[in-house]
Amino acid sequence: MKISADEKLFSQVLINLLKNATESLYDQQNGRIHIQASCNQERKIEICIKDNGPGIPPELLEEIFVPFFTTRESGSGIGLSLSRQIIRLHGGKLTATSQPGKETTFCIEVRPTD
Repeated sequence: MKISADEKLFSQVLINLLKNATESLYDQQNGRIHIQASCNQERKIEICIKDNGPGIPPELLEEIFVPFFTTRESGSGIGLSLSRQIIRLHGGKLTATSQPGKETTFCIEVRPTD
């Protein structure tokens, strides 16, 4: 399956998600990042990046996509907001799930081109 996407923009989203996952593991012993690409039940392509960092509290899970919202001292708060917009422009969606103290997963879901 293939997707029709702007290679530079789509790559930027993946780089941002990987950078965030990497930064979340700075103080984590045995830190891991897992990347998986698959076709989900709705026949959409799904790319998920999971890390075993500290996680995101439930009350902040949607806030992280708000422009200029950040939980990091050095963060600008535009990366996830911009990433979500880029994926929306490609007809997809970017979601986050988290179990604090266990794992966080960001998933990109896009419709394949036939």
